[in-house]
Amino acid sequence: MAIRNITSVQIIIAYGAELGVAEDTLLQGSGLVHADIIDHEYLVEDKQELHILNNLMNHTSNPFKVGMELGSRYHITSYGIMGYALLASNSFRKAIELGLRYLDLTYAFSKIKLIDHQGDLSLAFSCDIPGDLGLLVLTRDIWGANTIQQEVSERLSHPLKLQFSISQPCGIPLKIIEKNRGGKVYFNAEFNGFSGKATHLDLPLKKANEATARICEEQCNQLLQQKQHWKPIAKQVKETLVHLGMTASMEDIAHYLARTTRTLHRQLKQEQTSWRQVRDDVRIGIAEELLLKPIQLEDIAERLGFSDGANFSHSFKRCKNISPSQYRKQALKHKH
Repeated sequence: MAIRNITSVQIIIAYGAELGVAEDTLLQGSGLVHADIIDHEYLVEDKQELHILNNLMNHTSNPFKVGMELGSRYHITSYGIMGYALLASNSFRKAIELGLRYLDLTYAFSKIKLIDHQGDLSLAFSCDIPGDLGLLVLTRDIWGANTIQQEVSERLSHPLKLQFSISQPCGIPLKIIEKNRGGKVYFNAEFNGFSGKATHLDLPLKKANEATARICEEQCNQLLQQKQHWKPIAKQVKETLVHLGMTASMEDIAHYLARTTRTLHRQLKQEQTSWRQVRDDVRIGIAEELLLKPIQLEDIAERLGFSDGANFSHSFKRCKNISPSQYRKQALKHKH
């Protein structure tokens, strides 16, 4: 399961509004609500964004046009610190290489490959998603890259060639496509993506700053590591409970995880669980270990944050369909 920042979903929602597609319609079935959309720190699963894109596609007859117009809205500022790293790169080739190193920090679903062949550089895109949704996603990813290229290079003196392997889509004139692109677009090509002379792409960029690029890339590396080690919120809550102790409240856990209790409640609900369920899971798991030791039930109850032994026994029986004393008796019997 991959995660990404809410920014891309916000862009899709805003674009959908321009087309007259309501936010609720786009969010339908995604597991997201309006409160998530306006939370700029919120993280979504890639499949949730893909679901929203599919909802958007169901309200258009031209996935290429939607992908093109949507991709044009992914400005370099949409990528946070990575955008600044791209902007400070020494050359456009360096910017491409950096982008590919940290591709997981972008919103692309496409696979992207840089090919250097006899002085020509090609940036090839491919998408495994079938049908019109795949075309929309592929076009959005390519057009998003085109938008970055324009903003990073301030228009190369020798622009990259943009091409698609499909035939020119019906219902949208070539001049409209090229106006949106800011240059020539070719169809019926060998691959989807960009191509250009390596010598042109190695020319220094006007906004290049090696020190800034290095600092930004270090931060990109930290973000990538965080993303790769991301854990579901329920697992984070369990680990925090064990760390802080079983008497910790939901407010304590939320504060430790740097979010409000309202956000924590919403995120747990999104994972189809709750604070009570997660806490009970941890308590009962620890209780099972403690019941194998010669510890009084009242003492176990106190360690786990229950008000008394009776409350502990009731909760344990509700979760395990057996009382703590019966569990202990059976466990010790099997142990011997």
